[in-house]
Amino acid sequence: MTDLSGKVAVVIGASRGIGRAVAVRLGRLGASVVVNYSRDASGAAATVAEIEAAGSRAIDVRADVSKPDEIEALLDTARSRFGGLDVVVANAGLDEGLGPVLDVTEAEYDRMFSVNAKGAFFTLQKAGGMVDSGGSIVYIGSSSTLRPQPGFGLYTSSKLPPSFLVGILAQEIGERGVTVNAVIPTATDGAGYFSAGNDDTELRSLVQNASPLGSRMGTVDDVADAVEFFTGKLARWISGQQLLVSGGAPT
Repeated sequence: MTDLSGKVAVVIGASRGIGRAVAVRLGRLGASVVVNYSRDASGAAATVAEIEAAGSRAIDVRADVSKPDEIEALLDTARSRFGGLDVVVANAGLDEGLGPVLDVTEAEYDRMFSVNAKGAFFTLQKAGGMVDSGGSIVYIGSSSTLRPQPGFGLYTSSKLPPSFLVGILAQEIGERGVTVNAVIPTATDGAGYFSAGNDDTELRSLVQNASPLGSRMGTVDDVADAVEFFTGKLARWISGQQLLVSGGAPT
């Protein structure tokens, strides 16, 4: 098992879904965790409670990732409260507004890009400048960026820039021993469209049957497994990479 005892982690967008699973996992591995949220204060508090129940320290901090100064303040809080900054997981993102490119409005574009592109860019930028030497940065991307799909034009185009940035940032800050990688999940049970309460059985069945490993969907814990790998010692010589978490399913 990965040992993150004595490490400090910040997980962006950790009040639910993938972010929550990642934050809890890092806490169970021994890290002190800063749980970021934008709107869901009760969800963030529940994430903190679960981490504390596992025996690690955690706090929740509100920050809007579309505002770079709030990202910087969030990372500063981690350093001042816990004495360092070793892991940053850039997970916040909007996955709404699917539809034809011809129907996208300027307001929809600005909202999507303010979080998925601008927010992720400045999260990676601020993390790159503030994470301690030997630390790790992980971006949570989307498999929709791997091939064109009708209806995904706005969402996918907002997720592409930070995916590309991962490789560049890895080269620019690697001299400090900091690794920068991306985890690219496919449709995930318990996150995004398949969050609790969504019972689209037809689409769920299609996703389940796409994997040659077994008739199930990927879970938030499958994504947390990949993040655990990138933040541990086994990945110390891996940087600038994108790991597809798909159960072997074609994208």
